[in-house]
Amino acid sequence: MAISLRKNYPEAAKEFETAIRLNPKLFEAYYFYARALFSQGKTQQAIEMFEAASRVNPDDYQTSALLATAYGGLGKEAEAMSCYRRCLELAEKQLQLHPDDARALYLGAGALTKLGQRQRAMEWVGRALAIDPSDAGVLYNVSCAYAMLGEADQAIYCLERALENGFGHKEWILHDSDLDSIRDHPQFQTLLAKLAA
Repeated sequence: MAISLRKNYPEAAKEFETAIRLNPKLFEAYYFYARALFSQGKTQQAIEMFEAASRVNPDDYQTSALLATAYGGLGKEAEAMSCYRRCLELAEKQLQLHPDDARALYLGAGALTKLGQRQRAMEWVGRALAIDPSDAGVLYNVSCAYAMLGEADQAIYCLERALENGFGHKEWILHDSDLDSIRDHPQFQTLLAKLAA
């Protein structure tokens, strides 16, 4: 995973493939390989790896959320909606056990948004922000939720704060369909320009 974070994707691919060959039940290898592929814009390959991760660990809500985003990016709305429903179901289970899981809240909020439950989505976004208001990952994903909710100014504000607090995954931002509604916002390109390639 560290290799992929350094954006050495060819070397990371070899490492992930070796890990999968050695242990076909290793969820993390599929999951992080999928994320690396998604960052490179290799969405169909990312879907295949996320699907494999989901087969290894069907109770992981994160995989369903990211699968939904990837399917949405390819315009496969039926598949995306199925993944959003699964994500919400799994996030609700996670929150019953861990009510302060900010990740379950913000990924669940994205699912709620797509499933037409706006008020509940806004509530979950607020709860996630209250738990960790300066965490770059929380801010980025809350930005995504706001973008899906049509709250462009809030989305831009949270995206800007995410970047200020260390979120530096430009490739991810470029390929994340959750942000599509704010790509034409005047500040969006300005924010992207601040990030190194």
